[in-house]
Amino acid sequence: MKQRYLILLPFILFLLGGSNATILHSFDVKKLSGNIQLTLKHGVWKLWNKKPVYQNITLDLVCEEGKCKPEVWGYAQKFNQDVDHQGTLEKNNLEQLNISEIKTQQSHELWQLKITMNIQTHPWNTEISQAVYHIDLVPYKDRIIGSYQGKYNQKFLQGSVTGKIKQIWPVPVKNYKNLVPQEHPRLVFRRDQLPSIKKAIQTPEGKAIIQALKTNLEKPIYYDGYVPTGAYHASGHCFLALIDNDKQLANTGWEIVKKSMENPGRRLLEHSPIVTGVALAYDFCYSLWDEKKITTVTRWLAAQTEQLVKGDSPNNGWNSNAGSNWNARARGAAGLAALAILNEPSLSNEKIYHYMRTAERNIKRYLTTAIGDYGFGSEGDHYTTEPLILTVFPFLQAYSNVMGQDLVKGSPAQWILPHYLMRIIPNNNNLNIAAYGRHRHYAGSALFATGLVTVPQDFLPGIVPIFERYSGLKGDQSFGITLPHYAPFILTFYSENNNYNSQNPIDLFNSNFVDRQKGFYNFRNQWQNEDDFVANIYLKQELIGGSWHFPDVGSFRISGLGESWAKAGKSTAKWEEENVVVLPKSSPWRTSKPLFFVSNPDGSGIVTLQTNTKWRKNSNPIVGITGLRSFAVDYSKASGVPGLFVLVDRFMGNNSVKEFKEKRWIMHTAGSVTINNNSFIIQGKNKATMKGTFIVPKSVKITTEKTEEGNKIIATGGQEFFVIMTVQEKSPPSLNITGSGMTAKVEIGQQKISFDQDRIRLSTINP
Repeated sequence: MKQRYLILLPFILFLLGGSNATILHSFDVKKLSGNIQLTLKHGVWKLWNKKPVYQNITLDLVCEEGKCKPEVWGYAQKFNQDVDHQGTLEKNNLEQLNISEIKTQQSHELWQLKITMNIQTHPWNTEISQAVYHIDLVPYKDRIIGSYQGKYNQKFLQGSVTGKIKQIWPVPVKNYKNLVPQEHPRLVFRRDQLPSIKKAIQTPEGKAIIQALKTNLEKPIYYDGYVPTGAYHASGHCFLALIDNDKQLANTGWEIVKKSMENPGRRLLEHSPIVTGVALAYDFCYSLWDEKKITTVTRWLAAQTEQLVKGDSPNNGWNSNAGSNWNARARGAAGLAALAILNEPSLSNEKIYHYMRTAERNIKRYLTTAIGDYGFGSEGDHYTTEPLILTVFPFLQAYSNVMGQDLVKGSPAQWILPHYLMRIIPNNNNLNIAAYGRHRHYAGSALFATGLVTVPQDFLPGIVPIFERYSGLKGDQSFGITLPHYAPFILTFYSENNNYNSQNPIDLFNSNFVDRQKGFYNFRNQWQNEDDFVANIYLKQELIGGSWHFPDVGSFRISGLGESWAKAGKSTAKWEEENVVVLPKSSPWRTSKPLFFVSNPDGSGIVTLQTNTKWRKNSNPIVGITGLRSFAVDYSKASGVPGLFVLVDRFMGNNSVKEFKEKRWIMHTAGSVTINNNSFIIQGKNKATMKGTFIVPKSVKITTEKTEEGNKIIATGGQEFFVIMTVQEKSPPSLNITGSGMTAKVEIGQQKISFDQDRIRLSTINP
């Protein structure tokens, strides 16, 4: 140990900042519990232009009080982001401690591990080379640090190790029972749950769900397109066949499955729904199909699992980046298919297990990369929610049933439904939102149909009553079933959840629902009906490589009194289709960061963002500009109106150069617009109006353009903008303005408004 510690010492001193740093080299064994990630610097290498290039590799262990599971997984993104490497923990010096020693011995000097990893250079390359790592670790503050020595591909390796301990994820499912051999159904619900499913069908909710399923099964089947529906139809027929023990229905399911297998999707994006539907149909019809059919589908699913895990050529559109909806669609389908055929006697279980775990790890990376800490998706609402309802939610539910591990609880996935719930403005039983990103819509009630069964129990009192009011027995009775495969998921939910106390979502999730990771701020005044106010702004704190993103830094939406006052423009990636300040001769901002945020319990709040700096290329001297936007929402009614909104835009840097001089303030709206000097009035479909008044620029010029989405308001005439907007059912309130420019003070009723350097000030929030 002393010799290896001497080797370890220089790395520790370097990491801690020199020889004067304090070294803490004793482990509290009891704290070594959870998901432990160890990143080995230059732990793998490959030839590039005939020279070795070294990359880091991160090893993932699952431990409890220093005792770790033998299975280890590794990921080296720069080495090859499409490969997860499987390995084994060979030695762990803390394993030598018995229970009595753990209870009495609070610390251990050094943590020593020996790990072997099977390194694969490419997903389609079957050649595997073994890497061996001897790792020495010590604790430092909230980290683990140390060094390693090892060998890979005939080269001696050594370097530093940095590590961190995270909470266990996925979380073990309580009272989980292992699968019995060839147990089916297993994906949406387990075989021993079948009696409760049949019982649930006899309830009013169950009868309505079955009717909605049958209605969907009467719709045309599409074996091509972006979302082929054939296999989903097959799963619906097989579900009914299982419930009624109906072999004729099972045969109908088989015929559709057969045709679906004969008509693969043109790309993996389109092929993923086919695989998902076939896997579900297989699971439901397993006891009703003969051995030949079972064997045929088993082998087909195994082949598709391999394909979806390993991926395709970018020439075919394939995108394996962690934050991409392609990754989510494909790996969700792959994981579900693998879980459906896991432990089938005709297959290599070791290979299927490897594919299943690889799919799981890709989904975990998707959830932590594409989804923010409170449910907002980087790729926008359509590209976030579509893979969820098609493949990801089915996989998450199946993983819980088959593996006894909950991937939702404690992860970003648990906040997806609450996030959308707090943005919804209902309209004739439609659960609408003011969307961001491409296509300008989201999955709607289908998101709840597939996702409710995965949601933590604590969230249900706030979510379920809203779903039932608009999509359940009190609403259109569709239960969100727009594709046949949704029905078993929502029925399973109702079979397990009969009793819960209704709670207003505001009380459960708060009026201000904020995703700080992505920079999405949502302000809601209440959760009652279509007249509720919902306003939000997207900062775009993260720009995820290899994924869809729109030029929507600082773009906002405002709804209230049954109207969409500020909405998205046309679904194109053009800057002027967002509610922003456009610099016509420059490019859009890429990201921003929050400078200030404050909120009130009534849903009011203020947030300020600062954009990235845009630089003129090849400029000498350096020329650049940065934007600042402050957005205030007031529901206090101190102004005499139910909704008051304030926007301030400032720009720091070289405002006078030609690329940055011209600025156009833009807002899209659904209503008709009239202009009067420095103000505009939007007339809603009903009696409500929004009046906007420009305090700055003094000589503002306001124009409108008719668009496919409604109208676009454009304001020019200055380098800064200070705008106050009120929403009311009666006449707009008067503004009492003292001073001018950005230092002006404005009073509306009892509300006082001003701007102070980097933030709007409201007397009811931060006087």
